[in-house]
Amino acid sequence: MAGGVAYGALMAGVAQAQTASGTASVEEVVVTGSRIARQDYAANSPIISVGQEAIQNTGQVTVEKSLSQMPQFSGSFGQGNTGSTSTGLNGGQSYASLRGLGAKRTLILMDGRRLQPSNPDGSVDLNTIPEALIENVEVITGGASTAYGSDATAGVVNFRLKRNFEGIVVDSQYGISEKGDGESFKVSLTAGGAFNEGRGHAVLSVDYTNRDRALQASRDYYLFRTSTPGLSTIPQGTVLFGANLPRLSAVNSVFVGEYGTAALPGNAAGFYTGQIGFNTDQTLFSTAGVKVQNFRDPETNAAYIVNSNASGTSQQVNFGFDGSSLQSDLDRYAVFGKLDYDLTDNIRFFTQFTFTDYESVGITNPTLASNVYGLTVPASNPFIPDDFRSILASRPNPNADFTFYKALNILGPRVQKYAYTVYQLTSGLSGEVGFRDWTWDAYASYSKAKFDNEQRGGASASAVARLLNSPTGGAEYCAGGWNPFGNLTPSGDCITFMSRRTLNQNSLEQRVVEASVQGGAFELPAGEVRFAIGADYRANEYTFTPDSQLNLPGGVSDVLGYSVLRDAAGSVDTYELFGEVLVPILKDLPFIQQFNVNLGYRFSDYSSVGAISTYKADFEWEVVDAVRLRGGYNRAIRAPSVGELYAPVSTGSVTIGTASPTNTDGDPCDVRSSFRQGASGAQVRALCLTQGVPTAIIDSYQLGTAQVFALTGGNPDLQEETADTFSVGAVIRSPFDHPLLSRMSASVDWYSIKVKDAVGSLPIKNAFQFCFNAGGANPNFDPTNYYCQLIARNRASGVPLNPVQPLLNLGQFETTGVDFQFDWSANLADMGLGDNAGSLAVNVALGYLDTFKIQTLPGAGTFDYAGTWGTAVESSAGQAHPEWKSVTTATYTWGPASVGLRWRHISAMDNSALVVTPTSTAHGVKAYDVFDLNARATLPWDTELRFGVNNLFDKAPPQAGNEEGNYDAQNYDVMGRAYYIGLRKRF
Repeated sequence: MAGGVAYGALMAGVAQAQTASGTASVEEVVVTGSRIARQDYAANSPIISVGQEAIQNTGQVTVEKSLSQMPQFSGSFGQGNTGSTSTGLNGGQSYASLRGLGAKRTLILMDGRRLQPSNPDGSVDLNTIPEALIENVEVITGGASTAYGSDATAGVVNFRLKRNFEGIVVDSQYGISEKGDGESFKVSLTAGGAFNEGRGHAVLSVDYTNRDRALQASRDYYLFRTSTPGLSTIPQGTVLFGANLPRLSAVNSVFVGEYGTAALPGNAAGFYTGQIGFNTDQTLFSTAGVKVQNFRDPETNAAYIVNSNASGTSQQVNFGFDGSSLQSDLDRYAVFGKLDYDLTDNIRFFTQFTFTDYESVGITNPTLASNVYGLTVPASNPFIPDDFRSILASRPNPNADFTFYKALNILGPRVQKYAYTVYQLTSGLSGEVGFRDWTWDAYASYSKAKFDNEQRGGASASAVARLLNSPTGGAEYCAGGWNPFGNLTPSGDCITFMSRRTLNQNSLEQRVVEASVQGGAFELPAGEVRFAIGADYRANEYTFTPDSQLNLPGGVSDVLGYSVLRDAAGSVDTYELFGEVLVPILKDLPFIQQFNVNLGYRFSDYSSVGAISTYKADFEWEVVDAVRLRGGYNRAIRAPSVGELYAPVSTGSVTIGTASPTNTDGDPCDVRSSFRQGASGAQVRALCLTQGVPTAIIDSYQLGTAQVFALTGGNPDLQEETADTFSVGAVIRSPFDHPLLSRMSASVDWYSIKVKDAVGSLPIKNAFQFCFNAGGANPNFDPTNYYCQLIARNRASGVPLNPVQPLLNLGQFETTGVDFQFDWSANLADMGLGDNAGSLAVNVALGYLDTFKIQTLPGAGTFDYAGTWGTAVESSAGQAHPEWKSVTTATYTWGPASVGLRWRHISAMDNSALVVTPTSTAHGVKAYDVFDLNARATLPWDTELRFGVNNLFDKAPPQAGNEEGNYDAQNYDVMGRAYYIGLRKRF
């Protein structure tokens, strides 16, 4: 292992000097974060190292979930991402998000070299790591651009692989939840050995992983019928009248006169302002903003009645979907091979390849024809029930088309298949210069990621329009035509006529060439000055080809339920020079056994943003044998990725929540919102009218959905992000000789990361809030305010039309905190329990988050989200920012067996809405404590058995936010109790 000590618990400790026993030579190593090799290297930046055994003890078949449990990481995009209605380019992938700053700011390396990005934003999918060969994972907090270039603004995760692997090892693991779902299986075969009298060494590893879905419906803490209004797009179908409202008398003539219900209310002008729905028997019911009357269909998870106010005078029929997953499936094949060969005594050659092919399927609710996907039906449609024709005839414009919302359950759920093929070939030479101890290294790498995104369950807008506008109801297009009014199932012929399958394809390529020299320069009184210099070239290319049905002329799509997409392509070339020097300053003085300074500089020239410089200044101070101080400053950068520059313009479903008097969620123009009902309600109303909410419905307007379809895309004018990182810490080793105290160590590190000109999308939820003066962002309720300019509305219905989430150099992010690590172990014999009593080890890894500040735009307000849940710097970064997060492990070892108990803790968090609006009563997240049990035993014949129980006491996750049954699967265990067993055999 190079440059780190892996402890037996999940949180491994502090990378420090490796010592040799006897007269054996000590290999020079390069620790993550530096380019200089030393025999006595100790990391200057906060660094932790996690070994393979610790990863296995989590019981996970993918490394992403193991990392996300660590205090340094926020739960990110991974196995908890189970389905999307957007055409993202990351479905089925798994990321690491250091410090909650996002995967694209966390540089992923393998043996110190870059991997092929799997996403156009530059993020690397952890599914491509050859997990069977992981020796340990080194994690550095803070900028490391001097050593590695762009992207290392939050830190670096370096996967170090086993070297000089000998023999054959077969490893397998099986897992299942207590509910009988979420099965996982993994098997790997790894073989390696030396050849040609030791001059060469080869290793080959083949890995297969399969993970099944786990269903929300199998857990009683998931709810599919909430007690508050949510989506009102239901299989029965409902009509929105917009500004062309029917006469109240005509509505009551049907409801009171024919159905015998109580009279429905209207506005002062005598018009009905609610919605009308259709029972399967072709009678009508009232919904949305009025009391639900005459709803005759059985209430199901897909259509059930909820109150919109405490008195029950305002109700709606809610839509729910009970087919969602809480764990995504995965089917993955991976191959890794490496060959090392000594060409001469001084020149070594290597070549290695990785190949990963994997698929994942995301399932989400059926297409909802609402919002921007709302249907337009002519008043002449032959299937319109007679009762409804009389209501239509009472409108000021009786022959006008009307807006129709419907959940298209007849097409089944929307299914997205994500298929990836990622490969990388790297070859290089290294050797000795022949001067002092100088060595050189050069390598070249080519890699490619191909992505196919197949989508099913969408509906053709043109086919649906033909059916709705046909004088026969569509009988000329399919058998029987289509009656959309009520929860009726049309013929299979009509379902086929409406259904569409689409296929989008994405390709990413990367080329890297690098050469470097390192060694000792000259001697100073305190020691040898060492250096490293080098140069590299990197090229990244990106091509995206959407399905033609999603890419029609005029910026539209023919598919309801999936994003509008555009062709996109681009490339970025980078040339770099870098240098690093280690200068010993003082040595062998009182309280200064050693004091070294490490300086670094990198010059980068990007074809996109031009010339950029990064630099660092670190120190290492060994005070006494037991105490070492470390710290420094790093200036890091992240150039916009090829995807951020050239990604296709697309629309995607974005959650903004449901309006309520007690929170800032939803559309502020909704009459149920805290904006409309607050002290500035009159100004909010006026701004809503200016934006396009019709006067006729301004005092009854309800959005009726928790999502909007936001428009996003690349921006070729983006500039680089810059990050300034400060850290200072101490590593303490026990100074005591007593056997109960001698094996004790601790570390504590303070860090500060400030990212300026951060590239990201301004969340449309924030744009809605800030446009209507949340946090004082628009005190004059000016419609020309920047945030307001991102919002456009349908002037007939008031519904937001593709609000814009622009990709910009935003304001800044800043996070500060403290990491604490403690390790202790002792033999129980030293406690008087007998010579064969075994040993006990305890490890504590604790993270404290002091600040997590976000400024959305330059000059805008800065808000501190530390200790809150609900706001992320970007969608894949994680929205949980607990003040305290820890993992504590106790392991008892007796002979060839061990058993461990792990305690995971996440402190309680307020809802992030309170940061912007202190009067909000939005719910946060309760404190979370869960325990895991793991055990392993060495058996005869070079066989090892491991097994464990995760979430030992079957702890339910805490509800996140106000929405009942909403849980954060990225940060909390939503599976419940689960079991695993693994077996490793060496031949």
